[in-house]
Amino acid sequence: MKVLALGLLLFAALVYGLATLLGPRHLAWGYVAAAAEAAMVGALADWFAVVALFRHPLGLPIPHTAIIAANKDRLGAQLARFLGEHFLTAEHVQPTLARWDLSLEAGQWLTRPESAQRVGEWLRQATPAMLSALDQAPVRQWVARLAQRLLREVDLSALGGQALGALTEHGHHQQWLNGLLLQLSGWAGQDTVQERLTDAIARELKELKYVGLDQVAARLATRKLVAALTRTLAEVAQDPEHELRHRFDRWMADAIERLQHDPDWRERVALWRDAWLAQPAWGDPIEAWWRALLGHLSEEAMKPETALAERIAGVVQTVGQQLLADEALRGWINAQAQHVLLRALEGSRDSIVGFVAQRVQAWDAQEMSRVLENNIGRDLQFIRINGTLVGALVGLVLHAVTVIALDLPLVQSWVK
Repeated sequence: MKVLALGLLLFAALVYGLATLLGPRHLAWGYVAAAAEAAMVGALADWFAVVALFRHPLGLPIPHTAIIAANKDRLGAQLARFLGEHFLTAEHVQPTLARWDLSLEAGQWLTRPESAQRVGEWLRQATPAMLSALDQAPVRQWVARLAQRLLREVDLSALGGQALGALTEHGHHQQWLNGLLLQLSGWAGQDTVQERLTDAIARELKELKYVGLDQVAARLATRKLVAALTRTLAEVAQDPEHELRHRFDRWMADAIERLQHDPDWRERVALWRDAWLAQPAWGDPIEAWWRALLGHLSEEAMKPETALAERIAGVVQTVGQQLLADEALRGWINAQAQHVLLRALEGSRDSIVGFVAQRVQAWDAQEMSRVLENNIGRDLQFIRINGTLVGALVGLVLHAVTVIALDLPLVQSWVK
């Protein structure tokens, strides 16, 4: 485009020279010379104007030239201010956000198999790194402290009472007692167990000086005692209406009532809880459990047969389908997204404006001028071309008006 504009200027100069030489031969050459002369003036004037935007014409430090380079910082500040006032405002952005159905687009994207697979594969690849980051000592210690803090806030007395109440509501505590009694009676009924119990109790009875029993009598009495205890356990296990079961029911009801409403019991449970949590090495088991959990998850994620990526992709597609089916949820998500984005915009507008101004100030002035010229220079060369053509037309019109005016009688008499 520069070559074309310069070519028109040189053509106008050539025509002007030729028309000037041939002017005496015919009146028309005067019109041609006037048009060519005006074309050169227009071309040179517009060339000066275009060049002055980016650099000093011919390298001469003429005032008010190299405008972009000289005013770069001011232009950057004005550009940033214009951006902040006319683009980054709630009244300009909110209508666009209102038309943007974010949740619908997200749901449609998540339901596409390729999108779900992409998310699943990304999460599969990121899982080991995320688990490794969570297995650091500061994270484990934080988890232990969090668990300790949460447990301190838990009312274990009330929670225990509620748990026992749920256990006894449908008789599950009796089923649990059945299993325990059956295990104990079966264990106590073994000959080897009874022999060990008999020997242990007999030795203790022999040591009691005020009990006048020899070793044989002690063993015999102890054997009967162990057998009676074993029979009692079996009877309680087999009889749903046994007195000991009713006593157990009354004890459970009393424990539930005290755990939930007795201040002494509640205070005692709280003291036990605090003493347990105050142990120096209390957090070690929590940290070990956390590390073991992360290690298990990492091993499962690395196994090919687990097909973790496919599972995640299936979950992602399900989430997308639920999102598309629930219009109320989509409306809520869109409203929350608009609120969050507008608040973020209001809070960061000054920072964005300042960032734009700083970035423009950091640019090299000459480099900035070169980039702008490369991007808009083609259109600016049309200014030179149009200046040449418009100048020729204006010169032609002015010359014609001049010739016509000089031929008027009034003007000729005035000139004489």
